[in-house]
Amino acid sequence: MTLVILSVLGAVVALDATSFGQLMLSRPLVAGTLAGAIVGMPREGALIGALIEVLSLGILPVGAARYPETGTAAVAAVGSMGLAGINAGPELLLLVLAWGLIWQRLFGITVVAERYLNERLVHAGEELTRNDLHDRIERWHLTSMSVDLLRGALMTAIAIIIGAPVLRLAVTASALPELAATLGIGAAAAAVLMGTARVVGESRALLALLGAGAALGSLLLWVR
Repeated sequence: MTLVILSVLGAVVALDATSFGQLMLSRPLVAGTLAGAIVGMPREGALIGALIEVLSLGILPVGAARYPETGTAAVAAVGSMGLAGINAGPELLLLVLAWGLIWQRLFGITVVAERYLNERLVHAGEELTRNDLHDRIERWHLTSMSVDLLRGALMTAIAIIIGAPVLRLAVTASALPELAATLGIGAAAAAVLMGTARVVGESRALLALLGAGAALGSLLLWVR
């Protein structure tokens, strides 16, 4: 039942990204937190979602550009973590983050395939009369949304079914020290910082605020 609920969430997140709604449910921070709440790990889900979120800040989903789908990947990663049934130490969080980054690329490939399918649907109706075109466009739109919904559900389910045993095996077999995992997460955070700086631009005031925020965040982590 948990897998079904996560698959439904993945479907809604995939639909929200472009096809319908665009209510920001597809942002990794939101999607990861919701998936974490479903599996009983809201804090870990929010953390993974936040890491995927900031790692994707430099991605600009404009026009027909190819880009990874981060929201459904966050659901898949957090869902795999929850169903793996393993304590969420630093080494697990690092593996979950890597799993999410892999699947966001795979989800992006399915988006491209769906675009080709939509293109074929449009070309199939080029010979229609003007009166029939309105009804056909409406059916195309509903069909493409249905395909998007099914794609999100199916891919999320596949990612979680594969991911749960893979993460369980990886954590059990891995001898990765906690310090190394923590440093890996820190390295990811550093990459996030550089990506955010690129998005901010060359404004000295904004870069100063960004640096101050990073310094305060590091201080809080050190005090803790």
